[in-house]
Amino acid sequence: MAPQVELKRTPEPAAEADILREQLEYLIEHAAGNAQCGCSECQRYLRVRAALLAIFTTPPQANVREMAPRLARAA
Repeated sequence: MAPQVELKRTPEPAAEADILREQLEYLIEHAAGNAQCGCSECQRYLRVRAALLAIFTTPPQANVREMAPRLARAA
């Protein structure tokens, strides 16, 4: 009788959204618990926070060619 060979199983890859949520939760907890001590994790938190909130802080830029006809009608 031949010996049985156990095949190594590779785990299923985690969903990207789950990984992102987990990392974000970790950074939020770290920054809140350490009052932003200035370590590399706090720096990551600040970069991620800035990227996620950028949409709320920068005004949308309008294309001049799109606005010119509307401005001409308003005048």
